[in-house]
Amino acid sequence: MDKKLAAAIQRDNDLEDAGMHGDDRKTCWTHQSWSEDCQEQPFHTQPSASHYPRPA
Repeated sequence: MDKKLAAAIQRDNDLEDAGMHGDDRKTCWTHQSWSEDCQEQPFHTQPSASHYPRPA
């Protein structure tokens, strides 16, 4: 991983901790890459049901 990517991941982590929605990340925490590089990965295209809110 290059320094630019590592810094961007840390920046996104800090912003998300401060309240930014995870969909606004420029990086992928799961794959430790730029989000556009892994958007076709199964984790992103077939999310598990546990990621959705439970009905009331």
